[in-house]
Amino acid sequence: MKKLFFLLFLFNLFFSLSAQEKPKQIQTPKIITKLKLGKKINLKSKSLQFLKLVEDSRCPKYVSCVWEGQAKVIVGVYENDILVEEKLIIIGAKGITPDSPKELLKQEEKAILGYNLSPYPVNDEKIPHKDYYLELLVK
Repeated sequence: MKKLFFLLFLFNLFFSLSAQEKPKQIQTPKIITKLKLGKKINLKSKSLQFLKLVEDSRCPKYVSCVWEGQAKVIVGVYENDILVEEKLIIIGAKGITPDSPKELLKQEEKAILGYNLSPYPVNDEKIPHKDYYLELLVK
C-alpha cells in the first residue's frame, strides 16, 4: 500500500511540475548608437542624420506638471548622400515604447528605429542643443 501511495505521489508531483507555465523571455531593445544632434550615421548606401530638435516640452524630473509633455525631432533619411525624406518623431515623457517605436530606416530584414531622446530635463535647467542625442535600436 505504501508503494502505491508513493507512486501516486510521484505521479502527481510529475504532472504538477510539468503543468506549470514556462516564463516568457522578454527581448530587451538593443540600442545600436546614440546619434548626436547634427551628426550622421552611414548604413551602406543609406544614412540617417539627426537634423533638428523642434521642441522639448517634457515635464522635468522633480517638477509637478499638469501634462507630461513631449519632444519633437526631425531625422533626415539619405540615399547616396541625397536627402530623400525628413521624418518627424514625437517622443513622450517615457520615451517611445518598445511596442511602438518609430521606424526610420528599413534595410533588408532589419529596421532602424527611433527609441528615445536624451538627456531628460531635470528641474528648470536648460539643456544645450549640442548635448541632445537620439537613441536608435535595431529590430
